[in-house]
Amino acid sequence: METKAMRNSWVVLLGAALLFGAAEAAAQGSPAPGANQAFLYELDEDAVLLNAAGHVLMPDPTGTSPTGLVDATSGAAGVPAIRHAISQLQGVAMLGSLLCPYPQEVTVGTKDCTVIATGTDDVKLVIDKYGNVIPTSGAVSGTYAVVVQLDNSADSPELPVQTGTFSGVINFQPPLPLGFVSGGTFTIDGMPGATFPFNAVFRQPFRNNEKAGVVTQRGRNVTDSKTDSKARFDAAYYLLDNGELQEVRPDERAVGWPTVRFEITF
Repeated sequence: METKAMRNSWVVLLGAALLFGAAEAAAQGSPAPGANQAFLYELDEDAVLLNAAGHVLMPDPTGTSPTGLVDATSGAAGVPAIRHAISQLQGVAMLGSLLCPYPQEVTVGTKDCTVIATGTDDVKLVIDKYGNVIPTSGAVSGTYAVVVQLDNSADSPELPVQTGTFSGVINFQPPLPLGFVSGGTFTIDGMPGATFPFNAVFRQPFRNNEKAGVVTQRGRNVTDSKTDSKARFDAAYYLLDNGELQEVRPDERAVGWPTVRFEITF
């Protein structure tokens, strides 16, 4: 369980990382999953904000709502309570892990299997004393597939050879751009009754030159989440467990955008 002192230590580490800047980050090499790990990247996300009644919130066309949002059903000023999102992910799992058990499934280099997934999360939001919308925790679940090449060796693999489900609870720790899944479980189709544990770290990319970029934007008000168009190709970074920054590589982007990295350990 995280204590207040531990959280303060994280904030100190983050501040130190920002002071040292990008030079340290650029020299850290290429991240890759270790033994019994998988790294998945969020290729796209479809997210909505819900109020306490479960109604979708939309931008206020009149500009009079204090949150910038209104209930899409009633038109009343809306206070976000849940961030509901569906994401498509793709990445690799290390040979020998539960998601890459056989050499015949390897599709990347000599040691990695390709994994795709569709995930859903419902993260609870709270309003702090400054009026900011802060993500806390929520359920995550979805389906995954280990895929190999079917009929075009030039594009990404597409033929499922192993499928299953996953579920867990993700906890965010603002202002850190991190989320943590502990005690997650996943299944493998064809193995009824069998479940396997996993933990995961959810690393959100941010820009080093904007202090506000360090604070997670997931769940923030619509008026606070607009992005400069050039951000699509700007340098971006992940915060590592030791407080250092790691630059997002070109192959960790989706059509130019830096992606969330989901590091799974079985």
